[in-house]
Amino acid sequence: MKFIQFFSAIVVLAFASNAVAQCDPLSVDFGAETWGLSPDGEETFFDPAYVDVPYTDEVHLLVPSFASDVEPETPLDAPIDSVVIVAVLLVDTLNGDTATFAELGLEYNCNNLGDCTDPCTFLGGGQYCAAFTGVPNQTGDYVLSMEVTVWATVFGFPLATPFSFDGFPFPILGTAGQLAGSSPASASVYPNPSSQSTTVSNARGVQASLWSMDGRQIRNWTVGSDQETLEVSDLSEGLYFLRLLGEGKDEVVRLVVQR
Repeated sequence: MKFIQFFSAIVVLAFASNAVAQCDPLSVDFGAETWGLSPDGEETFFDPAYVDVPYTDEVHLLVPSFASDVEPETPLDAPIDSVVIVAVLLVDTLNGDTATFAELGLEYNCNNLGDCTDPCTFLGGGQYCAAFTGVPNQTGDYVLSMEVTVWATVFGFPLATPFSFDGFPFPILGTAGQLAGSSPASASVYPNPSSQSTTVSNARGVQASLWSMDGRQIRNWTVGSDQETLEVSDLSEGLYFLRLLGEGKDEVVRLVVQR
């Protein structure tokens, strides 16, 4: 009986360990770069999340070997021993409130290929990742901030410096299925962010719909020109989604109203 109980416990632990989401640290190619982050929040982005819908995405980090890899003009070229992920936070762009991943139903699981006991400790010169998973429980126009501690050797002594990888758009929407996943759009929206109006280019004949963060359709119209003016002066500040459907397009463009 004790053997059966022991064996059952081993099986449960095995299934539990397999249930933890794992990412592949080497699935992103940083090429000849000496350091890198993917997504970078400028050309590549995290997928939008939806309330009550399971979410998964990944962040990849190529840790620099030296401080000069990040700041070539630094007067002190200290070797980077490690970068430790301390927390992942989401900041509401409308009211400035900050929430942890856990508070919004999310978690992160690091993979450092066993290079260190703590899986969220990434060694200098190595390439690692963290998987973002969970079921979001609250809508919001968030930006993600990954808080880390950078350990470097300065004059032979270890020095810990807090640092933030921040400014990554991380919207959590209220209704799944109404908006397709964001993809690189051949149409363009400029200026973006905008305060009064913006121009939608390369979308003539396309059915356009503007959606709010909570899944409400605000406008729906057919784009009538190659340079269509979209008035946003009557909209509240925040993140919106412009869907363009038809004429070979099925795209979602993030639109920020900011004053």
